[in-house]
Amino acid sequence: MDTDYIIRMANQIADALGVNPDQDQAVAELADHLTRFWEPRMRSALFASAADPGLHSRFSPLVSHALDRMSAPV
Repeated sequence: MDTDYIIRMANQIADALGVNPDQDQAVAELADHLTRFWEPRMRSALFASAADPGLHSRFSPLVSHALDRMSAPV
């Protein structure tokens, strides 16, 4: 799976949802979106990227917070 594409997609969704002035709600909505609409393979790639210190810095803060709320796929 293309890591750059996965990170870019997650950040773009976070940008769209991040306009919500209630950031807690935006985080919850992003976590919900990633859980409901991303296939397990995509979520696994997202979690793997987040675990890589070199790639973690490329995530928007909203994505990082959403991942903290989500369960890693098994």
